[in-house]
Amino acid sequence: MRFSKSLFSLIFVVSSAVPVLADWPVGLWQSAPDRAGLVVHVRTKPCGSAICGRVERAKNRFGYDRPSSVVGRRMLLDMQAQPDGSFIGQVWEPQRNRILTARIQVTGNVMRFENCDGTACVREEWTRVR
Repeated sequence: MRFSKSLFSLIFVVSSAVPVLADWPVGLWQSAPDRAGLVVHVRTKPCGSAICGRVERAKNRFGYDRPSSVVGRRMLLDMQAQPDGSFIGQVWEPQRNRILTARIQVTGNVMRFENCDGTACVREEWTRVR
């Protein structure tokens, strides 16, 4: 009996500490097109206790691969889980080559970004590829 109580307690603690898998940001994500029509695929994965993401592929707005210097660059940096299920960290903005603080929230197959640079906030949605 004591073993089953300990096992139940352990399962409860672990399950409450891990976000719901449907809302977990790990995977392959497609960005919305930027002003030049560039769409990137970003692979996100755990990096320590955070989530990080690297650009795997660049495409034009029609879906064809496009050579780009952004491929291989880290785009999401040190995204830390928050109590509300969101993640806060840094995002690299390729258009201006700068790092911004960002919040991401995943709901199903949609990742919503909000990043602010002190003067304005930008909201964007990415979709899960895999």
